[in-house]
Amino acid sequence: MAGETKSLIDCGEWRLDREIGRGAYGIVYLAEGADGAWVAVKVCRRDEIGEERYARELRGARLYSAIPSQEGLLCMHELAETPWGFYVVMDLADDEFDRESPIVESYRPKTLASVIVGEKALPLGECVKLGISLAKGLVALQRHHLLHRDIKPGNVIYVGGRPVLSDPGLVVEGAEAVSLVGTPGYVPPENFSAASGDVYSLGLTLKAASFGRRVEDLDKGPAQEADTGARFFNAWWRVLNKATDPTPSRRYQSAKALLKDIERLSLKIACASVFPPRIVKAATALVAIVVVAVAVNSTVSRRESGLYAVWNDASARFGDCGGVASTMAEVWSITHLTYVGNNPNLRAAKNEFSEIIEKSRGHASRFLELRKVAEEKYKNGQDITGETEAVKAIIADEDVLKKRVLEIMRSIYGNDWEPSPMEKHSFGL
Repeated sequence: MAGETKSLIDCGEWRLDREIGRGAYGIVYLAEGADGAWVAVKVCRRDEIGEERYARELRGARLYSAIPSQEGLLCMHELAETPWGFYVVMDLADDEFDRESPIVESYRPKTLASVIVGEKALPLGECVKLGISLAKGLVALQRHHLLHRDIKPGNVIYVGGRPVLSDPGLVVEGAEAVSLVGTPGYVPPENFSAASGDVYSLGLTLKAASFGRRVEDLDKGPAQEADTGARFFNAWWRVLNKATDPTPSRRYQSAKALLKDIERLSLKIACASVFPPRIVKAATALVAIVVVAVAVNSTVSRRESGLYAVWNDASARFGDCGGVASTMAEVWSITHLTYVGNNPNLRAAKNEFSEIIEKSRGHASRFLELRKVAEEKYKNGQDITGETEAVKAIIADEDVLKKRVLEIMRSIYGNDWEPSPMEKHSFGL
């Protein structure tokens, strides 16, 4: 039957190869373009799903196609209406077995559901990154006043190694969310009547990934593989409990609010994994010496004030673990560049981050050497202008690295991307 249907379908330049997914509203095919590129094509025939469901699916596809490309959302390249119905062309999910290109006969899309089956529970760090990506996708939908209404592990696919929300067929404008839709177990008690309903479904999806359980088995507790012993797991679970609170008023009211708490937790985890108990030293022995000198002398020369400012600034930028630029690159590599897959741009960004980390660590090492020399000179009343000028040069070089880190992030996420308020505070941005 599927073969007959495929032979009757004209999807423009796209040659349908074989069926790779089927739902109540349409069939998804592995398809090849004229240039040899592989994509996923979803076909919806009016005569197979009925007028009411067809109209709902088409409206959802139209609403979704108007959203610009966004992290956490499946990219729709084309929406075409035909005499028999319509089809949409989307990014193809990664191969379940992580092969670089699909082997037509055995290709199966990689979904969060298949990952959970294969690996059971995901490590806490991966769960948090998963939450950030999917919450960002949901934020984009809610920014356009849209509801997804079918978030679940089977509708989270991996494209270029990164998780995205897929199956936009049930997308609807918030004011029109009145029909009973969604997957049992993931539908909130009040149904999908507001943005918090999708937050509820996303929270359960993340709980399933964290516990390694199907949603109907969550009450059995975590699977043996669950990362419940991780330092921040309890904090993570509190976030998910708030997202899945059965009382809508106690739940996160938007994906933006959920994302804010997940990003805050992610920063704590990243910093704890990269650094000892502190991120950057707030003061050094040299600064302490200068402060004492200031306290002893009632009048401080402009030159001494300038020295104090330079060394205090440097002390806030450099520590035993590196400079602020290395902090930014390491933290964002962990929180944003884990799922690089075979994406050449993401791989290049991660490689450049590694180079920046090494350069910033070199700046920190040089600063510590200069500080040691300057401390001895200052104690003995010797001039430290040379060391101070060298530190100024290091600060300038570090600022160049910081600027480059931000440029890399914006090359990935767009020029309007900004660090979170907590990141801006921590990194002195």
